[in-house]
Amino acid sequence: MPLTPTRKIRVLIGDASVRSRLVLLGMINADPNLEVVDTAQSRDELLTKAMSYQPDVIVTHSGLTLSGHLPSFTSVLTTESSLLLLVSAEMALQSHPASNVKAFQESEPEAVRNGKKRPGYKEELMAKLKEFGGRFTGSQNGLRKVKRKEHFSMPTSTSAVDLFSYSALDKPLCLVVIGASTGGSKAVEYLIRELEVVQPTAVLVALHMPEKFTKRLARRLQKLTHWRVEEGYEGMAVTPQTIIIAPGGMDMLVRRTPLRPNRLFLEIMPATAVESPSVDLLMQSAAACARAQVLGVIMTGMGKDGSAGACAIQENGGVVIAQNEETSSIFGMAKNAIERGVVNGVFPLGQINAIINRFVSDRHLSHGLYCNLTG
Repeated sequence: MPLTPTRKIRVLIGDASVRSRLVLLGMINADPNLEVVDTAQSRDELLTKAMSYQPDVIVTHSGLTLSGHLPSFTSVLTTESSLLLLVSAEMALQSHPASNVKAFQESEPEAVRNGKKRPGYKEELMAKLKEFGGRFTGSQNGLRKVKRKEHFSMPTSTSAVDLFSYSALDKPLCLVVIGASTGGSKAVEYLIRELEVVQPTAVLVALHMPEKFTKRLARRLQKLTHWRVEEGYEGMAVTPQTIIIAPGGMDMLVRRTPLRPNRLFLEIMPATAVESPSVDLLMQSAAACARAQVLGVIMTGMGKDGSAGACAIQENGGVVIAQNEETSSIFGMAKNAIERGVVNGVFPLGQINAIINRFVSDRHLSHGLYCNLTG
């Protein structure tokens, strides 16, 4: 019995290359029985999304796994291959894995065997993925429906990032929190295109946009920068040189990992206000976690969102700047924050990147001096 449109084989893609992710995304989504639930470009992100989405199949490579393995997934292409196929334990148990997995491993595509690549290897991999899916779905009348949780909360003892070594995450991370509304997408594009910060920094963006539009914005921004750009998701680790867009229709908050306060992750919750994602909530949570390491940037937009968040940043030792009226499409959010006295400086759009660089450099210099003085 063929898969119904509501029960396709759910695929998660893991690859460090933006181009490779886009190519695989297009090829897999072109098949009516397959759908890509998301993509990942690091080991931490791959494990987090594997736990969150619980896909049927993961297409990745050994560099993004623990020696070619992930918890609860079975490898059906050898770890020497340039690409791996990992199948969920649930899918394997439903479909007699001993015969199906063995048969699939024996028919591994020549194009990816022994780590070699040649033109057409992704097409051959796709053929094997379809064949594998057919074997599983043909072993019984479709996969049984399973209730899946869409997201997971970061555990209190062991988090996804704890499974890997990220020494950089144990150092204070500078957070640049950007809030905007009307005209904000163009302003953020301008900032991201010119962003050149060397020190460990993460950029968090709350832009008043509806659901689905923020994911498109993230994809558009990724083409403009070498930084990693993602739409935020539950439990996502906040890592250096990452730009995270708050998902439309939701509020994004920053949280600290228990016992390791410099390791931050995200909490995503349904928005309660009309203006969402909330700039205030993002800034307030960032200030509570990173304190003086936070730079708030209030940009073009209508309304008052961001003023309360700016106040929280200042109260915790951080700095807040605002875009000036001349370069703003709508001088509302920034104007309100300025009038409330919660802004340290007002700058044209073209100067904001320089301020970001100066803030990050000063904060990391101060931290370095503190470490030297305290031993």
